[in-house]
Amino acid sequence: MQTQREALNEALDNLRVGTSSAAWLRDHAESEEVRKLARAVHYIGFGAQQIAIALTDRNKTKDL
Repeated sequence: MQTQREALNEALDNLRVGTSSAAWLRDHAESEEVRKLARAVHYIGFGAQQIAIALTDRNKTKDL
C-alpha cells in the first residue's frame, strides 16, 4: 500500500506527462479550438502540480 507521499508523487508524475502533452498541443495544433483547449488543460495540470508540490515539499511551512 502506498503512503500519501508516494501517491502524491505518482500523481505528480502523471500530471507532468499530461501537462507536457497539453503544452505541445497548445504550441503545435493546427486547430485554434484544440490550441485553446490544450491551453486550458495545461493550466489545470500546472495548477494541480503546484498543489501536489505544496503538499509534498518537506521544506514548506505546515500552515493548513
